[in-house]
Amino acid sequence: PRAIHFDAQVMRILQQAGVADDVARDTRVWARSSFYGADGKLNRVHEWPRERPLGWDEHYLFYQPRFEAVLRNALARHPHVQVGLGLEMVGMRQHDDHVELELCDHSTGEHSQVSASYVIGADGASSRVRTAMGVTLADSGFDEPWLVVDLLSDRQIGAPDESEMFCDPRRPATRVPGPGRHHRWEFMLLPGEDPQHMQRPEVIKALLLPWVSLDEVEIVRATVYRFHALVARNWRDGRVFLAGDAAHQTPPFLGQGMCHGVRDVQNLLWKISAVLHGAPSQPLLDSYEAERAPHVRQIIDMAVAAGRDICMLDPVAAAERDRRARQAAASDLLPRTTFQGMPPLRGGLFTTTRGAGELLPQPTVRVGAGAPVRLDEILPAGTVVLATAAVAPTVDLGAPLVEIGPAQASTSDPRVRSGWLLPDWFAGHDARFAVVRPDRYVHGTADTAQEAAALVRTLIPSATAGDS
Repeated sequence: PRAIHFDAQVMRILQQAGVADDVARDTRVWARSSFYGADGKLNRVHEWPRERPLGWDEHYLFYQPRFEAVLRNALARHPHVQVGLGLEMVGMRQHDDHVELELCDHSTGEHSQVSASYVIGADGASSRVRTAMGVTLADSGFDEPWLVVDLLSDRQIGAPDESEMFCDPRRPATRVPGPGRHHRWEFMLLPGEDPQHMQRPEVIKALLLPWVSLDEVEIVRATVYRFHALVARNWRDGRVFLAGDAAHQTPPFLGQGMCHGVRDVQNLLWKISAVLHGAPSQPLLDSYEAERAPHVRQIIDMAVAAGRDICMLDPVAAAERDRRARQAAASDLLPRTTFQGMPPLRGGLFTTTRGAGELLPQPTVRVGAGAPVRLDEILPAGTVVLATAAVAPTVDLGAPLVEIGPAQASTSDPRVRSGWLLPDWFAGHDARFAVVRPDRYVHGTADTAQEAAALVRTLIPSATAGDS
């Protein structure tokens, strides 16, 4: 279905792209998710922390068509970017130094050829790029049809910042408040139900009746989707890569489908850029799949586990599920999901030092008497070294240096002041230096400047360390 959620990391990526403030104007901050059992009583509540360690609220709800409009409008600031709509890739041929694509314009039937150094196939679940690569999908065995209903309402329905999951074996359902007048309901189809029949107005009316009447809402769209758990067996073939739904399809129970795709592209783009600026292609380009695929599989496994729990149709099993969930909630022993924070990346280019693979926190910082800003606003765009220790002028780190002051530094201190968040992060990882990649993941940590310089050299050659 159309995406409706993204998290703080995606908003941080949008910040780096210069569109976060525009996107944020048309979102709703999502504060909690409540789960109800078969008896209608509360099983558990996931409430997000308020600390904003990445510089943004933990979760946002949005309306995808308006989100896409913001992104397309922002492309007008980049005259070198060309957007082609209504085009279909009908052929692809790889050469030693480029890829040639054949495109068909559906409005005219005309064919054209374009070439590129690299191609990213982010062309959805039915990806033609994936087909052209000859890549198949590994199936995790989850396949459930759900009716997704998007509607507009002039009255507030339910808590404005809370989603509700009704784990009722008679028919599992979800309510999600979108921005403004937008609301979403999702209803699981039961065995034997016909998708076309379930999209009829009288059926939708009956399903919505516990919450709203069709007389007081406007149905925007109602469509049956099959929730899959699939991952491509290969994400790269030479100069061609897969990303987003072309590479993986995630059940929506944790709201991570679109988030995966945004993370994919951010992970890959800085590496392609480094190669285009002269860095060796290996291991940079192979590290894309090595880092992203295990992370995606880990989150898909979480989403499948959540989905199997929600989609339970056996009343006896559902009652036992509710008992376990309430007991776990009372004991603060609920299973960890992405609602409690994103797991780190592993493998690929990352070192084995403490903190490697974690996202660097993004506190609000000040430099001198300057105004408070989010950390990324003052960091160089490429690889950077953050340090809580002084660096001798004779040491060549191979990347720009940003010095972090102590939590109680004065306005006369030229170092970055971040309150307690960054000093505590360094202390918690027993480090004084952190090598941070362009995607703001920590490549590794070190105790000395010399060790930090060595870490930079293991990432990319120093001549390209500033490229993004």
